[in-house]
Amino acid sequence: MGRKPPIRVALDLETTGLHVEQDAILEVAAVKFQGTTILDRLETLVAPGRSIPYRVQRLTGITPRQLIGVPSFEAIARKLQQFVGSFPIVGHSIPFDVSFLRRQGLAYHNQLIDTFELASVLLPSLPSYSLGYVARFLGVPSSPERHRAMADTLLAMHVFLALYERLQAIDLAALEELAHLDAPPDWPLLEFFRQEWRERQREQGQQRGSIWGSLGQHFAAQLGMDPRVLSFAVARAGPPLPTSATASSAEQARPSRPSPGAESGSASRALTSALFSPEAGSELLVLAEARRSECERERLSGYEAVQHLLHETLARFGTALIETTLGSDDYLPLLLSVLEWLKHVATRVSEAEQPGPRLLITCASAHAAYRIRDALLPRLQEQLGARFTVAYLAERDGYLCLHRWFGAAQVRLGNGPRSEEARAFAKFTLWAQETLTGERGELTLLPHEVPSWERICSGGERLVASDERLGSIYERCAYRRKGYCFYQRAEERVRAAQIVITTHAGLLDDLSSSHSLLREIPYRLILDADLLEEEWARRSGVELSHGRLLALLQTLGMELQNGRYQGLLALAAPVLREGGGLPVGNALNVAPSATVTRAELDMRLLSWFQALRQACGAANHFFGALTHLLDEALHTPASSQGTRHERGRSSTARNQNANPRFAERLDQALRLQRSLLNLESWDEAAHAWRQLSQHLQTVIELSQEAERLLLISARGRARLEQGGLLVDALAAEFAISAQRLRTLKEQGDHAFALAEGEMVYWLRVPPASLHPLPRSLETAASSAAAVEQAQEHAPALYGQPIQIAPMLKRLLFHPQRATILAGVALAVAGDFSFARGRLALEMENCPAYSLEGDHCAQTLLYIPNDVPEPNMPQYQRHLDEAILQLAEALEGQILVLFTSHAALRSSYSFIKAALEARDILLLGHGIDGSPRQLWQIFAEQPRVMLFGAGGFWEGVEELPTLPSCLFITRLPMPALNDPPLAARAEQYADQLHQMTVPVAALRLRRTLNRLAWSSPKRNSVIIFDRRLISKEYGQLILHSLPRCSQRQDSVVHMPDAVLDWLTSEGLGDQLTPSSGAG
Repeated sequence: MGRKPPIRVALDLETTGLHVEQDAILEVAAVKFQGTTILDRLETLVAPGRSIPYRVQRLTGITPRQLIGVPSFEAIARKLQQFVGSFPIVGHSIPFDVSFLRRQGLAYHNQLIDTFELASVLLPSLPSYSLGYVARFLGVPSSPERHRAMADTLLAMHVFLALYERLQAIDLAALEELAHLDAPPDWPLLEFFRQEWRERQREQGQQRGSIWGSLGQHFAAQLGMDPRVLSFAVARAGPPLPTSATASSAEQARPSRPSPGAESGSASRALTSALFSPEAGSELLVLAEARRSECERERLSGYEAVQHLLHETLARFGTALIETTLGSDDYLPLLLSVLEWLKHVATRVSEAEQPGPRLLITCASAHAAYRIRDALLPRLQEQLGARFTVAYLAERDGYLCLHRWFGAAQVRLGNGPRSEEARAFAKFTLWAQETLTGERGELTLLPHEVPSWERICSGGERLVASDERLGSIYERCAYRRKGYCFYQRAEERVRAAQIVITTHAGLLDDLSSSHSLLREIPYRLILDADLLEEEWARRSGVELSHGRLLALLQTLGMELQNGRYQGLLALAAPVLREGGGLPVGNALNVAPSATVTRAELDMRLLSWFQALRQACGAANHFFGALTHLLDEALHTPASSQGTRHERGRSSTARNQNANPRFAERLDQALRLQRSLLNLESWDEAAHAWRQLSQHLQTVIELSQEAERLLLISARGRARLEQGGLLVDALAAEFAISAQRLRTLKEQGDHAFALAEGEMVYWLRVPPASLHPLPRSLETAASSAAAVEQAQEHAPALYGQPIQIAPMLKRLLFHPQRATILAGVALAVAGDFSFARGRLALEMENCPAYSLEGDHCAQTLLYIPNDVPEPNMPQYQRHLDEAILQLAEALEGQILVLFTSHAALRSSYSFIKAALEARDILLLGHGIDGSPRQLWQIFAEQPRVMLFGAGGFWEGVEELPTLPSCLFITRLPMPALNDPPLAARAEQYADQLHQMTVPVAALRLRRTLNRLAWSSPKRNSVIIFDRRLISKEYGQLILHSLPRCSQRQDSVVHMPDAVLDWLTSEGLGDQLTPSSGAG
């Protein structure tokens, strides 16, 4: 007979806002339950004692009228306390709700069970962890009254029960690992996992003890590996094989990544059927040949022309550019055509008993690559009757490294653990046992979880030991020799596959390596080619931030406040100290919080810890100097930077108080160039870097020496002969740390030399949320206030290559390789010259075509012709009034795109109240939630307007709905105060026409393709920028867009014209021809 489930209380609050200090509780709902049985309920509205924001009224449905006569929280507090008692409290993001209760003196000692945390651990591949999304994935029905306290309470309870059922399926060994994670005491799942483990142990009659005890060590010595790997799916699987049109059983066992994209399959199938029908070419597609006098090809129509070009390019090992703007599944015709050719060639060489052809496909993101692999290619192969084997290759750091996972990854090496780190390692613990590929793309990693991935990821396999005779990590790895290494298994799949898919970043990683797997594949289809330069620049860049550098140094070693020592050096102390060796049993101290005392260190190790402490101090000083430099530069007119100015060292604090826009100014970038030499703070920053560089060199050398000693010590060598295990894993961590520090040091040396070169460097304050500073700085004088200020204001050093074209030419293009580059935005008014130059293509050897849809019946492009240009004084007032009038006419359903967050905030503050008075909810990017959250509300709620900045839709894999009206406030001209763009613009004699306008035209085309044309929904696009009409380059930008109905008229007529268009089926007054439409 099973144990009786414990009693728990599910709880949810509705509040007036997100700030516990200033907001109030509106509604309380609680459900007491035992297993699936509901024991009792409590539900009440609460008088908040303050006004209810309109947004809260819209999302919850709670209005001031409903609150007349309801009790205050004080009146119901006692009843709620008695209801909750000491039972565990369950809820989604429950620490938020409980923080409001604790401010009222309730629920201080209750255990918290957070379904958000639990879902992120048990469902590691879920794209979103909102309560509604988790419920839908688990098949839990939700009430139409979502965002009311009782509805969300019941939903959280049922979600918890479904997740708890999944937890019961986890074996005891995995549950033990979760129970013994290195986690902070306040992590909501820590005590929950420990209780479950103890109960499971009691039920199964097992004593406490891990496989990693003395018996486990014996097995480890025999196996040469951590014995826990034998329970992993990868250890039970057969040899790695690429997939074919029908996935192999091994691949079918791979954990799938749930995605909303699966819901759009019917639309994709419909489009595929249309494209594959005989009459599709001339009806659905418009072929526009590039306006090139040297091209004398016969103009073919539609799909046949693309097929002809692609087949000819592949046959002659040529290069071609294809621009395709179909809106949905832009690349289906290209994939189909290439597969047709590949099948034909495969049949021919098979008859001649020759090796079959191989194809490489790359795209911008892992999500797109997975979609091609798992959805498009199987469907296309079925259509063609082909069975090409397919494999995916992730980026260099895109695989789980078992060598690191079973090494020092889970041992505390820096400051105390954070909840985000605990959640990440709990997620990794369960996923690692199930995955067959070890690909990071199978995981959804939240921003704070990324540093944890960096502790377990691949990327250092090929690093050769400082003593080259000891080989590389890859050569020494026991997991590789046994066939369990995810990286090696990926290599084997790639070598065996006829079609290989990777990302742009993965392509760069591979082609830059001396062990390339992709270099010899003769046929290449580069999708998203309009993003290739940007992605390679990002991947080739460098970031040196305060938090990351300190975390790297403290991973090597640090002295704790209690006088003990921690880090890799502490773990390796038994071997590294002179005359030392491995203790009896061949086990180093692998407790999660392993530390050593001063007495356990010899003079050499103490000197090494001293070197690390000095490096941390130098890092603190350096980033403080960067703060002074950025502050002085941003507050010194550019015209005055030619002479020195007397500036006090307290300028940062002074300007914070004097300038309310201080935070906005810190967001600006400061390019490192010779004009800074005349700033007083430059000398300080340059000197601080020289000091830090010297300390980093010392740390690099001690890391290399530690690695060498670990690998060649007599006892260490004996250990290696038994498989290496922790000693070899520690040696690998020292090698990886040394390599990372060396890269940072070299880039910093280049940056502060201010020499003309291939890189551009700049300073900018990074988002604090992405790179949190370690909790304690390694200087005796550090204080909480100093840490907080350093974390908030310390700029990071960034670097990127100025030009990517030379890299592309050197790595990508080869006379014996056929390369087809396809993208949605490559031609400017039908001319591909700009794209050719950026992609290092020769005009005479690279034909280019544009394949695009006709959107005349779908989209009205409205351009107001009587508004001020964006830089004129009255522009902002006219913009805000136009947005307000349009919103009133359309009752929301508008997405307004701004080119900066500052402009967004300005319009947001001006029209928010006016929209709310008209019962229209305004949601602002960076103000009201994440892009994913805002898109979801936009899809679910009527009368909503969205404000977005920049690539507001980027990173949201599947948009739940598209706006009826897309309002673009100004042309997306590149900001030439952005250092990388400025450096690239300097390569052009006429920056406006040779770079600024082409970039704006292509950005606009890419934006419309995603937000207006990725569904057949009728829509309107407004470009509130009169430069399209008043400037000579305006027509160039307009002719870069596919055909759509266009109207240029007064802003006064705009609301009615747009409303008429959206509610009718006719065409507009004028047509804007695309570049090749004639």
